[in-house]
Amino acid sequence: YSCVRVSFREMWSALCVTACILPALCMGVPLSGDDSGIDVTGWQPRLLGSTKLKYAAFIEAYFSEDDSLDYADRWTVYCSTFNPANGILGINDKVYYLRAPGNYINNMSEFHMDKMDQSSHWPNNPDYMPSAAVGTEGIVWSSGFLVPGSTHGQLQMYDTQQDPPAGPVNIASLDENNWSYHKTLFKDMDNDGDLDALTARFHVRTLGDPLKELVWLENENQGMVEGWKQHVITDGGPDVSFWPVTLTSFGQEYDAFLVGEFWGQQLSLYWTENEDNDWTHLNSIKKRVIDPTAGQVFDVLEYDFNQDGVLEFACTSFHEDLGYGEVYKYTIPEDFKEGEFERTTMATDFIPHDVNGGGMSPGNIKPFSPSKAYSEEVEEDGMPHKSWFLLSGDDAGQMFIMTPNSTDRSDFAYDRHVLTNTGADIIGKMSYGDFDDDGYTEIVVAYYSEGAVFYYTYAPE
Repeated sequence: YSCVRVSFREMWSALCVTACILPALCMGVPLSGDDSGIDVTGWQPRLLGSTKLKYAAFIEAYFSEDDSLDYADRWTVYCSTFNPANGILGINDKVYYLRAPGNYINNMSEFHMDKMDQSSHWPNNPDYMPSAAVGTEGIVWSSGFLVPGSTHGQLQMYDTQQDPPAGPVNIASLDENNWSYHKTLFKDMDNDGDLDALTARFHVRTLGDPLKELVWLENENQGMVEGWKQHVITDGGPDVSFWPVTLTSFGQEYDAFLVGEFWGQQLSLYWTENEDNDWTHLNSIKKRVIDPTAGQVFDVLEYDFNQDGVLEFACTSFHEDLGYGEVYKYTIPEDFKEGEFERTTMATDFIPHDVNGGGMSPGNIKPFSPSKAYSEEVEEDGMPHKSWFLLSGDDAGQMFIMTPNSTDRSDFAYDRHVLTNTGADIIGKMSYGDFDDDGYTEIVVAYYSEGAVFYYTYAPE
């Protein structure tokens, strides 16, 4: 999804993007080792196969709350596609899904993605919606981008307990501007006991800086209905990525959000001083820039990467002036209001292809473990193995598996391994899960320029 991080001029040229179908150089090998079946030096999963899906972009896999279903049936994979020319032509883009992906591990000839809907321009990430939000489990599919014809984004809610999923209803139908949306999460923002929808959005103007907002849409307990009431938390900062966090200052906990400001090229925190964590009190909302030199931040998260029981912040970022991207980790101080968020580079030198006059790397990041047994093992110090993570190369055209280069808990440097080298310009997102309940992790990868979804497993043959 290189396009979210380029200039308007570069996005105009992106209208000429075409998919290049090239031979995939994917040589997966089974792993061997101790009782976990995983050798930490054997990072590479086994390639099961692929299915064609033109313009495959954002992919996610979710495990249903419904425990009446068989284990494999509780998993569903969702994938967006977008053609840069469709907006100009007035054509909506397609989104896809696949129930029970674990059923295809030993039946790859039937592996495919089913069309789910075609009612938005430039669909981005499909985000999980718990049943506690509106009474049924589902997803919200965000959409919209700065490409002409695709600037009117939506937040489309689907009932995924139905098959095919029912809907959508656009909970952002009250928009008074052409906003582009990338991500949604559910959280009680007004302390009334129900789950509201939180998102960030942007609008690129012909003249002037882009408009940017962090906003929540109020759940008024009407179920799946359009037009949720909108509440702007702040403008001028958040635009694409954010992550909910709980932070402390002098022993007191605060409700906060870690925010990557792409256009502002910095990493920030927003929190509320309201003792009830009620975000309707705008005067109680505060901001702190924790890294003014973070660069063009694409993805952010909070995670315990070295598995020592202490959480860290992390982000992926591209520095246009330097021509390469990096992955950063930040130590969270005891006092988040005044303490230093020490930055450490986890991986560097992600150099993108020159895509239509501009390119960026890396993209999304997802920590994972190759197997259940591996995640439960402990090192000599009595703590679990340090985490691995998946990393999209975005305009580098490659998907990476990142592994720690030492067992030292204070060392956050990671080794980079290319999961697949297709030779294509742009790669999409990835997701993972134990899809068949055998204790081994499966991975699905969307290859935008390759026009395919690839499927891997850590299970030995």
